[in-house]
Amino acid sequence: MNARDSDLGYALLALLQQAPRSGYDLRKLFETNPIGHFSDSPGAIYPALGRLRRRGWIEPLSGGAPSGRRRQALRPTALGRRAFRAWLQLPVEHKDVAHGLDGLVLRFAFMSENLERRAIVRFLDSLREAVRAHLGNLERFRRVEAARLPPSGRLAFDSGVAGLRGYLRWAERALREIKR
Repeated sequence: MNARDSDLGYALLALLQQAPRSGYDLRKLFETNPIGHFSDSPGAIYPALGRLRRRGWIEPLSGGAPSGRRRQALRPTALGRRAFRAWLQLPVEHKDVAHGLDGLVLRFAFMSENLERRAIVRFLDSLREAVRAHLGNLERFRRVEAARLPPSGRLAFDSGVAGLRGYLRWAERALREIKR
């Protein structure tokens, strides 16, 4: 299970686990749903579906007659379900916090349907600690370098730090709620 896919690929797998859908159905979901910022473009969704098919992670629903427009419902294979579950359980890494918080929140969005509570708690604990560590690094940087930054650079940096503090508050609140 070494092959990894994009956040978009895993979002597609998650949606196909909920119910078999065609590529068109998935595009419509992305257009009308907050998940859409990962892409509602046919230029991204259809190639991602093709990649998932080549990996053997999805397959056409057998026996389903195509609707009038050659739409074919897809579903995850056993291999695809294992790949999706493995993605959900990946450890939180520094690079994820520094460059991929949206991907971490996407993973979290599908956890309640697919993981036990203790695995979700481990994820949130790990996320909280990784965000704290990253915030500490950024705050140390700011103490040393703030005077050298132009005002707009310092303010932009402060915006990023404020956003990260917001993620930390969210992770702590989510952890409390999941533990209940």
